[in-house]
Amino acid sequence: MAIFDFRDPNKRKKKVNTIRIECDLKEIRINNRSISFPTNYTTLQAIFGDATRIEPIKQTKNKVYLWDHLGIYCSSADPEKMLMLLLVEDTRYGLGHQPKNNFIGTVEIDGEDISISLKNVDIDRPYMIRSIIKEKKQVAIALGWNPGV
Repeated sequence: MAIFDFRDPNKRKKKVNTIRIECDLKEIRINNRSISFPTNYTTLQAIFGDATRIEPIKQTKNKVYLWDHLGIYCSSADPEKMLMLLLVEDTRYGLGHQPKNNFIGTVEIDGEDISISLKNVDIDRPYMIRSIIKEKKQVAIALGWNPGV
């Protein structure tokens, strides 16, 4: 970094936003904002800011909404009915369309880290939460609508 690089907005260090997701029996809060699924792009935009990229999925009506700096993406045919978020913890595993960076936030269930409390989540909650495992390693977390409730 050169001495005058601070003048160029593209060369400035960007503030890293931290995402904190708290799940309890009745709701999900992302950075203290209550969210329910299905959700919509306007709600996610208010929490995360504008998506870095919005890309079509070939041969479908769906689009992928990516927040590269947060490690989060969502796909949906209708921006008013988004069913799930994917928090990508390891982008090396090729999960299709994916953000450029890993998710570095925290996910808590009932006040405990997801690694401890995921096994306690039953099917009666108004949301579903699942680990995506590749090679015995959690590489992403799916958080979204529970069709059984």
